[in-house]
Amino acid sequence: MRTGNGSARVRVIGAAFAALAAASVGASDPERGQRKSVACVACHGPVGISPNPTFPHIAGQHATYLQMQLDNFRSGERYHPLMTPIAQTLTDQDIADLAMYYSSIGPLAEAQR
Repeated sequence: MRTGNGSARVRVIGAAFAALAAASVGASDPERGQRKSVACVACHGPVGISPNPTFPHIAGQHATYLQMQLDNFRSGERYHPLMTPIAQTLTDQDIADLAMYYSSIGPLAEAQR
């Protein structure tokens, strides 16, 4: 009988892969991430605080979380009609830079330091 831990294991394994992917990319650069964030602004706002309750605030989220979500959208594991096509255009370096940028700004960023 399954205990229901499968989902938790998948998330842990996903986090491990995201960490490995981040390690294989060049150093993350929040300034590069800010320049690449132009496509994000329409839904997530100019500083990662969405003006629309349909879209999440991403400013101050943990970089690893953001990387995992972008990786999931890019791979198709997670689907959204707007996010998936955008994520599919991103390289590993783009994802690392965007994640670093958004994790370094906003009201939650200070709490992570």
